[in-house]
Amino acid sequence: MSDEPGQKPADRSQKPEVRSQNIAKPAQEQRGPTAVSGSSLVTRHSSLRSGRVPFTSTQRKVLFALASVVGLRMLGLFLVLPVFTLYGLQFTNSRVLVGFAFGGYALTMAILQIPMGRLSDRIGRRKVLMLGMTLFSLGSFLCAVPHWFPHPLQIGALIFGRLVQGGGAIVSVAFATVADFIEPERRSTAMAVLGIPIGAAFIIGIVGGPILAGILGTASLFWLTGFLGFGTDLLLAKYLTDGPPAAAAPVPVSEALGSKPIRALAAGGFLMNFFMTAFFFYFPLIVTVQHRVSMKHYYALLLPMMFISAVTMFGFARGADRGWASPLAAIAYLSFIPSSLLLFRPEVAGLNPSRLAGVMIAGTLFYIGFTGLEPILPSMVSKSVPESSYGTALGIYNTGQYLGSSVGGPVAGALSHFSPNHMMATLMVASAVGIFLMLALKPPRDQQTLSN
Repeated sequence: MSDEPGQKPADRSQKPEVRSQNIAKPAQEQRGPTAVSGSSLVTRHSSLRSGRVPFTSTQRKVLFALASVVGLRMLGLFLVLPVFTLYGLQFTNSRVLVGFAFGGYALTMAILQIPMGRLSDRIGRRKVLMLGMTLFSLGSFLCAVPHWFPHPLQIGALIFGRLVQGGGAIVSVAFATVADFIEPERRSTAMAVLGIPIGAAFIIGIVGGPILAGILGTASLFWLTGFLGFGTDLLLAKYLTDGPPAAAAPVPVSEALGSKPIRALAAGGFLMNFFMTAFFFYFPLIVTVQHRVSMKHYYALLLPMMFISAVTMFGFARGADRGWASPLAAIAYLSFIPSSLLLFRPEVAGLNPSRLAGVMIAGTLFYIGFTGLEPILPSMVSKSVPESSYGTALGIYNTGQYLGSSVGGPVAGALSHFSPNHMMATLMVASAVGIFLMLALKPPRDQQTLSN
C-alpha cells in the first residue's frame, strides 16, 4: 500500500483484492494468507505472543486521519454538551421538549447509521465521511439561530437543527475504516487510539464550552461547531486514502440483524448512550441549579474525572485485546450502578448532599464505565462479522447507540419532574441489563461467524 496521502492504496493491509461473498466464513479466513516473508511471519507471531504488534506506517496515517476527523467532530458536540439544557430552556419551559432537542441529533443518527454504513461498503468510506460531516455542519449553523424565529417557533427551530446535525452519521463508517486497515488482534487498541483525540476533545469541549458560552453566548458554540465540521472535510480530502469499494455486496440487513452477538452489542450500545445522555442532562441541573456552580467552573469538576478515565480506558482496551472483552464490558456497566446512586442519593452512601463529593465520585465512575465501553463494544462487533459487512454491522451497533441517546434525553426530561429516585432506578435497571447482556455474550473470536 502506498504511504503517500491521497493516493489509492494498492491493497488493504496486504488483503486480497477480491473479498469472499460467503458470509459463513470468518473474517480472518476471508482475508486470506498474508503475503509476508518467513522471517516477517516469525517476527509477527513473536509480537503477537508478546502482545506488542506495531502499527505499520500506513495504519498510523489512517489512524491519524480518522482520529483528527472524529476528534474535531466530537469537539463540536462536547462544546455544547454541558450547557445545552440551559440553552434549550431559553426557548421553552418544557423540559421534555428540551430533552428531545438534546437527544434529537441522535435520533437522525440512529436512522442513518445503517444506510451510511452500507453506502460506505459500496462506494468507499471517505466519500460518506465527507457527506456526513457536511450535514453535521449545516445542522450546527441552524442550532445557532433559533432566536431569529418568533418565540413560539424557537424550540422547534432548535429541534430541527439538531435533527439535521444527526445527518452526520459517520461513527459506524469511521469504525469500519479502522476495521478495514487494522487486524483483529489490534482493533481494541486501535479503537482506544481513536479515543485519544475524542478524550482530548472531551476535555477541551467540557472545559472550553462553558467558558466560551459565558463570554460569547451558547449560540457561538454552534457556529464554531459548524466550522469545525467543514474543517474535517479538508482533513479527509488531504489525508485519508480511499480504497476501491468492496467486491462483495454487503450482507442483507435482515441477515445481520439475525446475529445474536450483533443484537446484544447493539442493545449494549443503546444502554451505554442512554446513561450518557441522562447523565449530561442532569449534570447542569444538579451542579448549577442545586449547587450554584457557574458554568465557567465546570472544568474543576470534570477534569479529574476525565484524567482518571483516560488511564482506565487503555486498561480496558488492552484487556479486551487479550480476550477479556465480555467480562470487562460487564464491569464497565457495573460501575454505572454506584454512579447512579451517588448522583441522585449521595446521602445513602453517607455523603453530604449539600456538597459536591457525591457528584465527583458519581461522575468518575460514569467516565470509567463509559470510556471503557467505547473501544470494547465496536471492536467486538467488527470481530463478529465478515470483512465485507463491517459497515452494515457497525451501522446496526451505532443505530442502537444513538437510539439510546435519542431516548435518554426525553426520558430524563420527563422524569426530572418527579422524585430523583425514578431516574436513579431507571439507570440502575439499565446497568443491570447491560451486565447481563455482556456476561451472556460469548467472547468475540476471529473464528466467530455472523450466523452464530
